[in-house]
Formats: sequence, structure tokens, C-alpha cells
Amino acid sequence: MKDYPEINFIHYAFKRTESVPPLAAQKIPYMDLTYCIEGEMHYVYEGDEYTLNSGDAILYPQGSVRRRLATDAPALYASFNIRCQEGFSPAVFGVLRKSVRSDTAQMLESIRKSYELLSEEKNHKCTALFYYLYYQLIETARENENPHIKHIKRYIAAHLGEKITLDEIAEAVHLVPHYCCALFSKHEGMGIVEFILAQRIQLAKSLIAVDTMGLAEIAERAGFSDYNYFSRTFKKITGVTASQYRKNTIAIE
Repeated sequence: MKDYPEINFIHYAFKRTESVPPLAAQKIPYMDLTYCIEGEMHYVYEGDEYTLNSGDAILYPQGSVRRRLATDAPALYASFNIRCQEGFSPAVFGVLRKSVRSDTAQMLESIRKSYELLSEEKNHKCTALFYYLYYQLIETARENENPHIKHIKRYIAAHLGEKITLDEIAEAVHLVPHYCCALFSKHEGMGIVEFILAQRIQLAKSLIAVDTMGLAEIAERAGFSDYNYFSRTFKKITGVTASQYRKNTIAIE
């Protein structure tokens, strides 16, 4: 699978508003990327509530459950709804801190102007500009990340389909387990175990979307030795069962 999204624009908004209206929880058939340029915004991602401050962004992968809470304060934000090719999983997702660089607002304004054009080149221009922002997000996330956190995530990614223990992670990154946990929670806003579960469910979602293998085999490929535990975790994180998610994915296609 390619590491960049083949995209089609569904909707783009570049808004200054006195208050941010809520968006009800909904499984979205597109990728949603929102930049908070000024003010603050409140979102729920994977069951946890997050505040986006000026300069932050949030990216919901295609097929995830998006929810935005009302904010009774002024804000300037830009939001993309984009359909990606089947099976694409973005390199970064969730809350992305300090993602608005010096040239980001200018790029967002350029996309707004191109998006409003009634021309055959409209979508090509918007797509080219979006690719720039997408790779900028990846670069910024990597630059902002603590080197120990990078090593922890790299180890988890390499062993996602295997049994992973905290002692093994700590040994691999040369930290004591207690400090390893505290550091990860401080930087990521979630525990290591919670992060591993979220990554495994994300992998399972990608496999469900592109593969016809049985759900039990997918659960095992994603690192779950107990299918019942996989089922409970999948529903807790996504809001639907794995079988329903498969049905919804097929229906979207």
C-alpha cells in the first residue's frame, strides 16, 4: 500500500466564528483533518476528550468515530473532509500538537481560494497543496516527539502482533519501567497499554478494510490472543463490533 493518500475532496472550510458548534458522534466515511489556528476547540477521540489550542490539529482516520464539543468562544479553524483510497492508514492521527507552522495559515488560505474556484484545475490544485500540509504534519510530529517516545513507539510497532510487556519495552529503550510509563503518559496523554490497544485496533480496522480473512485471524494478526477480549476492546474503542464495522465498510464501498 502506498504511504500517501490518493484523495478526493468532499468538503473544505476555513472559518472564523464566535463559537464552535458541536458535531455529534458519527462514524465518518472520510478522513477529517482540522487545524485550530486561533482560539480553542474540544474534541473526543477514541473515547477521550482533548482540547485543541492555537496551533494544534486533529486528524480522524477514515472510518473512525468523530465527535466535536461546543466551544462558547471565538476561534479560527480550517477543516478538511477527504476520501482516501481503500485501506489507507495515515502516518499520524489523533491530536497533533504545535502543527501550525509559519507558512501553514498561508497554505490553508491558498487552498480556500483554490477550493472556491469553478475550474477544472480546482481539485488538482487543492490536492497538491494538501499533500504539502500532510507531509508537513508528519515532519512536525516527528520533530516534536521526545526521542524516548519515538523509541517506545518504534518498538511497539515492530512487535504489534506479538505479546508485549512493559519490562521488554523499558529494556529496549534503556529506561526503568516506572519512568518509561510516566514519560509516555506525560507526552501522549495516555498510558502505554492504552496506546498499544489503540494501535492494535487501528491495525485490525485496516485489515478488515482490505482483507477477507476471518475476524479471529485478524484479531490474532493484530496481537490479540483472546478473541473475546479483542471483540470487547474493538467495540469499546470504535463504538461498534468488528463484524458491524466490516458491514459498514462494505456498505461505504
